[in-house]
Amino acid sequence: MMFVTFAICVASSIVICRELTIKSECEVFGRAWTKAILSEYDLPLLEDYEIMAYFGNDSDVSEKIEHYLDYSTAGRLSIDIGGANADLTGYELGDANNFLEAVKKGLAGKIASDIASGGGRKERTEVDKDDIGSEDSGGGEGEASDSGGSGRVIRNKVVLDTLPSEGMGSSFSIDSLVNKAKTLGSSDGVKNAIVNAGTEIVFIERHFGNAVTYASEKDSFFRNEWEYIIKGGSDDVENLKKVKRDLFLMRNALNLLSLYKDPKKVELILKVAESITPGPLGLATQLIIAEAWALLETETDMRNLLDNKRVPLIKSAEEWQTGLGAVLDSNKMKDKLDEESKELLNENRDEINSLGGISDRLSSMKEGLNYDEHLMIMILAMDERVRLLRIMDIVQINMKYRYYRDFNMMEYYVGTRFTIEANGRSYVFEDSYK
Repeated sequence: MMFVTFAICVASSIVICRELTIKSECEVFGRAWTKAILSEYDLPLLEDYEIMAYFGNDSDVSEKIEHYLDYSTAGRLSIDIGGANADLTGYELGDANNFLEAVKKGLAGKIASDIASGGGRKERTEVDKDDIGSEDSGGGEGEASDSGGSGRVIRNKVVLDTLPSEGMGSSFSIDSLVNKAKTLGSSDGVKNAIVNAGTEIVFIERHFGNAVTYASEKDSFFRNEWEYIIKGGSDDVENLKKVKRDLFLMRNALNLLSLYKDPKKVELILKVAESITPGPLGLATQLIIAEAWALLETETDMRNLLDNKRVPLIKSAEEWQTGLGAVLDSNKMKDKLDEESKELLNENRDEINSLGGISDRLSSMKEGLNYDEHLMIMILAMDERVRLLRIMDIVQINMKYRYYRDFNMMEYYVGTRFTIEANGRSYVFEDSYK
C-alpha cells in the first residue's frame, strides 16, 4: 500500500509538473508571439509619420499564432493543441483615440516648443505659390502637376467614403476667429497655444504643408494640407480659396477694429466724409470710407501673408500699411458713393489733401503673425474631433498616394490580442506598442 501510494504521488507530481511546464511554456511563448506580431509594423508609416501599426486582421493573426504554436511545441511534452483565436477589436488605427495615442508615442521625446516654433519648416518657392491650377486631369483618385499637389482633386467615391472624417463637417464664424485672434493677441500667444493645445497640433506643424510653407520633402497628394484640415474638401484649390476668403474676412474685421482704435484716422474719416457728403448722410459716407480703407489694407495684408511676411493682429498707427489717398482713388469707395458725393470729392480734393495723413506709406513689419500662424488660429478654433479626423484623412490619403492604393487605417492595428488552447486550458495574451 505504501508503494502504491508513493507511486500515485510520483505520478501525480509528474502530471502536475508537466502541466506547470506546459503553462509556463505557453506563457513564455505567448509573450514572444505578441512581440512577433507587433514587430511587423509598417515601415513607411513609421518613417513618414512616426506611427507604429501593422497590417492584418483576426484570421491572419490567428493563422500566424497557430503556426508559431505548432512550431514551438513540436517534439516537446505531449500537448493537446486546440488552436488559436485572435480578436483585434479595439486596436484599429482608424479609431481616433488609438490614432492620437499612436501620435503621442511617436512624438515622445520631441521638444514640442521647438516643433511649435516652426523649426524645420521651409518656405515654398515663388513658383509653387503662383502655380496653383484648378483643373483635374481626370484620374480615378485625382491627378496633378509636379508642383507639389497643386490642383489635385479626389473623385473616387470609395476613397472619399472610407476617409476617417467621412460624413463629418465643421464650421466656425468669422466672429469666433476674430475673438480667438484677440484672445491670443500675438505670435508668442499663438506659439503658446500650439504647445498647450495638444499633440495633434504639433503633428500638423511637423508633418503637413500649406500654401506657403511645408515640412516634408516627400510629395503629398494635397499641397494645401492645412487648408484641407480647415475646410475638408476634396479639391485642393477650392480648399485654398475658401481659407483665403475666411482669412480675408478675419483680417478685414481686425483692420476695422484697428482703424477705429486710432483717433487720428477716425478724425480724418469724419472730416473727409463731411467734405463730400455734408449733413446727416455723412454717417453713411463715414462707414463707406472706413470699410474701403479696411478692405484696401486687408488686400495688402493678404499679399504680405502669402509672401510669408508678418502682419500684426491689431495694428498700431505705425504698422498701418495704406494711406487714405489710395482709398479715395479706389473703386471700392467710389462705386458706393452717389453722383453728388463723387462730384464733391473731385471738387474738394485739394482741400482734402491738405488735411494730411492720406499719402500711401509702407512700413517694414518685424512683429506680427505670418501665414502659418494665422491659419493656426483657424485650426485652433475648430472642433477638436473633426480636426483630428481630418489629420487622419491626410495620413490615409498620402499613404494611398505614396505606397498602397488600398491603404485603410481600419486594417492597421496598434495592438494585438489572442487566445490559445492547450490541454483544455485557455491562455489569453494582449499587448500594444509602448
